Amino acid sequence: AIKSGGSALILNPELAAASIQAAKSAGLPVSVKTRLGYSKLTEWREWLTHLLNQDIVNLTIHLRTKKEMSKVPAHHELIPDILALRDEIAPSTLITINGDIDNRRHGEQLAKQHTGLDGIMIGRGVFHDPFCFAKTSDEEIGSTTSELITLLLHHLDLYDQYAGTTKRPYDTLKRFFKIYVRSFDGAAEVRDALMHTHSTDEARAILATV
Repeated sequence: AIKSGGSALILNPELAAASIQAAKSAGLPVSVKTRLGYSKLTEWREWLTHLLNQDIVNLTIHLRTKKEMSKVPAHHELIPDILALRDEIAPSTLITINGDIDNRRHGEQLAKQHTGLDGIMIGRGVFHDPFCFAKTSDEEIGSTTSELITLLLHHLDLYDQYAGTTKRPYDTLKRFFKIYVRSFDGAAEVRDALMHTHSTDEARAILATV
């Protein structure tokens, strides 16, 4: 890890390989999630070659470099080249892609377009649409305020159920409120009120007025 997040092992491929081999000693399947490179997009081939040579079960690739963060579109155009590299070096390693995949339908389209893909990972897409994994269309699910509020209440229930074991403070929930409370008259005021709560009970009391 580095100060601004992960990806530092890209700069130390020998340590990355040693870490993978150490993980394998547990006797469990080992997978790796990575970005395309650290500073330059041109790093992707050498870096992914190095990882594919480690005989891992699955390689999940966020299709951006560390430096790009999420400031540029994910490099979906590299998927065919990545799959060809996998087929050449480690045909048994599964490839999962990540980056700018909005929802299940989008992921399925990419899977049809690139038939060698083994998996699709949705990351930030869930923050834009909590129903992004649904098989049905946006018009059929997740489009009403009541559905979104019901899902937020379920989120609060889950927090109460697991907070004792995870030790996560209540304030960590607040980043999620904007996902559920939106697109209705007074949504901004409700979000503001939720941001000033200190417990799930206080949040439920506010949501009861929506």
